[in-house]
Amino acid sequence: MDLGFAPEHRLLTPAQFKNVFDGATCKASGPNLLLLSRHNDLTHARLGLVIAKKNVRRAVDRNRVKRIARESFRHHRAELDNLDIVVLARRGLGELDNAALHVLFQDMWRRLSKSADKYNRSRNSGSPSSNA
Repeated sequence: MDLGFAPEHRLLTPAQFKNVFDGATCKASGPNLLLLSRHNDLTHARLGLVIAKKNVRRAVDRNRVKRIARESFRHHRAELDNLDIVVLARRGLGELDNAALHVLFQDMWRRLSKSADKYNRSRNSGSPSSNA
């Protein structure tokens, strides 16, 4: 299994980010983090990071959060099917230590995967029809 983070596993253009923001079908939310996702037509998941200076003040903390997010994504990418995912930082994320960030991201990937599975089941079963 390849654990690299090549450009095909990243959201790179503003249009790719806009697609996720405008058409997010699944989300996972926590006190310090929000994950938005949308299914893509590829065979793998892609990640985009939005770690604003407003929410994580110090550059060293922003870089650490991004590094841990990418590392965690690489390890959980196989479980995430074909999703485009945007990670949005909220206030207080920079104050968490590395171990807490790893645990937080692991939980968020699990919750996002569960949300995507729920969306897939509802989409595949179609709308409930009356049996009249």
